[in-house]
Amino acid sequence: MTVGQLLGGRPVLRVGATGGVGRRVVLQLHGGGYRSGSPGPSRPLAAHLARRTGAEVLVPAYRLAPRHPFPAAVEDGLGAYTELLRDGIPAGRIALVGESAGGGLALAVLLEAQRAGLPMPAAAVGLSPWLDLTLESGAFERCADSDPVLDRSSLRRSAALYLAGADARGPAASPLFADGAALAALPPVLLQAAREEVLVDDARRFGARMTAAGGRCRVELWEGATHCWQLFVDRLPKAVAAADSVADFLTEHLA
Repeated sequence: MTVGQLLGGRPVLRVGATGGVGRRVVLQLHGGGYRSGSPGPSRPLAAHLARRTGAEVLVPAYRLAPRHPFPAAVEDGLGAYTELLRDGIPAGRIALVGESAGGGLALAVLLEAQRAGLPMPAAAVGLSPWLDLTLESGAFERCADSDPVLDRSSLRRSAALYLAGADARGPAASPLFADGAALAALPPVLLQAAREEVLVDDARRFGARMTAAGGRCRVELWEGATHCWQLFVDRLPKAVAAADSVADFLTEHLA
């Protein structure tokens, strides 16, 4: 594992094998509501995915609000993806994974890459993804007593700091609102969420919209889990099971 190198102009945590013929890369985007977080807490999951897939996992430290509001995070994620392509790695050997806000960011990056005319990667994964910054989901009431991690108030504060007046319904901020043509053109997507968390409907609704548009999106809803439980892959059997499902999905789609 190495830290301190740059990807897309940002510091990056590198986990797993590097270089070689047939190099495969997973670009993993950390969570934190766009205003906190770092690659460090993503390290156990990154290491697990690297071992299971044989890919190099890269976790960039993208810029955070409020100092760097929207669209800074999207620009950094897109910059990282673009640099991988410039380095000669075929899009079919790249996958994106994101946790929480990073899950929304991963899909936002792909939507922006589409607009820029860049080739799509092999696959994308969102873990408890935050895909709707309007916070209109009914799960905020339904799961208010069952989610020990997130609530509407904390996410509203994060959204306000990140958006800084930008439209919460713009697809680069809330991928849930991308049009059908854009959703259909995305690569295969896997979304995992806990049934008891307030972001569960973000995964459900995105999966339904992408599937209706003709895209391929698998949504896994897990019982007895909490927001981004996959990060505890070094200590929780349920996290190992979820991470293994992610690894199998990535292995299936990476060329």
